[in-house]
Amino acid sequence: MVHFLSRLVMSFSGFVATIVLTRTLGQTRYGTYVVVLSVLSWVAMAGQFGLPGAIRKRVSEENDGNYVVSGVVVQFALYTIVAICLWITRPYLNDFMGIAATWILILMLGVRLALTFVRTVLDGQHLVHVSSVLSPLEWTSRSIVQVALVLSGFGIAGAFAGYVTGAVVATVIGAYFISIPERTPTREEFRRLKAYAQFSWLGSIKGRTFMSMDTIILAAFVPHGLIAVYEVAWNLASLFAIFGESISRTLFPEMSMIASEDKGEDQISGLLRVSLAYSGLFIIPGLVGAAIVGDVVLTIYGQGFETGYYILLVLTFARLLYGFMGQFLSTINALDRPDLTFYINGIFVAVNLGLNVVLTWRFGWYGAAAATTISAGAGLLLGYYYATRVIEFEVPVDEIAKQCLSAVVMAVTVFTARYVVGDSLPVVVMLVGIGAGIYFATLLALSREFRLTVEENLPFRLPLFPSE
Repeated sequence: MVHFLSRLVMSFSGFVATIVLTRTLGQTRYGTYVVVLSVLSWVAMAGQFGLPGAIRKRVSEENDGNYVVSGVVVQFALYTIVAICLWITRPYLNDFMGIAATWILILMLGVRLALTFVRTVLDGQHLVHVSSVLSPLEWTSRSIVQVALVLSGFGIAGAFAGYVTGAVVATVIGAYFISIPERTPTREEFRRLKAYAQFSWLGSIKGRTFMSMDTIILAAFVPHGLIAVYEVAWNLASLFAIFGESISRTLFPEMSMIASEDKGEDQISGLLRVSLAYSGLFIIPGLVGAAIVGDVVLTIYGQGFETGYYILLVLTFARLLYGFMGQFLSTINALDRPDLTFYINGIFVAVNLGLNVVLTWRFGWYGAAAATTISAGAGLLLGYYYATRVIEFEVPVDEIAKQCLSAVVMAVTVFTARYVVGDSLPVVVMLVGIGAGIYFATLLALSREFRLTVEENLPFRLPLFPSE
């Protein structure tokens, strides 16, 4: 819950900053900023090479190893290598990004890797609630600086400065809570990090492929203005997926610890069922809501952004599929089978890359959105198949069906209200709140499991929906 609420705060601050950036910088310059961030995301993969997943797994296990210090050594070495490569290739990078920003890219890479390392260690030390707070701290700090500098006339340079500031603030605060073992790391720690990272690196690429492969490919085929619209639609779709990500991130260290202590698979199977039951809790109604009022919501970002309506729908569905896929892969990794996820991720990356190039070249941004969705569907099927090979579990079809039914009730109400009352932006904002209330009220009435979950996490009972 702490992670989820933290992501909500983060999303709100980012939402406000994005509105300011799109309206102040314009579609083209904001699109350039998005392209630079996409390049940063990809070079960060090279600067990590599966290390965060390996550190999270090894730190979460019950042993006496010092994976904090050994992780710092490896991370610094990787950053140095990548930074040198970026500087050597700066003429080509600047030309691709459309701005001479390689030096700031290297600086942003350093603070990004540092923050990722701090979050990873905190997650492994079962301090997910602490690492989760770093996200709103980072984004709030970033947003404040970006808004202040951009409105003061610093333009895209102010956007970059805000990114660096936010990462530095969160890194410093997060590092304070890390516990560093006193023992000196041995070759065994480095060997075990390598043993896991040699498989998990493709998982990092898989995640980055899903998050920004389409943006990178789009940069070669469409103007930066359209990329800005596409990125806004992606950010809205990602907002609905926050709760599923919170579940996956929170349960992984618990599953990993249970698996390392050989306590049996029943507990892990139960946790997987819970993660599947609640992965779509927000994104299912989010998809339905986007279909009803998404065109109006996009106008918040400025004139022309409503053209991303259909892109929003496709990307939200892709996030839904990817969210369920993530629960399966997280469980497989917790069971220390990175070899299986390596295979799944390899197919995912190949499908995503191939389809993005072909479909984007042929159909533009609709092709990019379709490629992202198809690859997510393929990954979901593979994740389910291999999860069934390593653990027995039950897919909570009934709970997912109740969420879908509640979303339908919400949809009928909101659609009727929009038709009767109108579709001005203030009205739509009000309808979003009403729709959310109807969805959760309906789900509380339909699902006893959801009522129990709510009651167990509230300091008071809900007399309208007794659990018995």
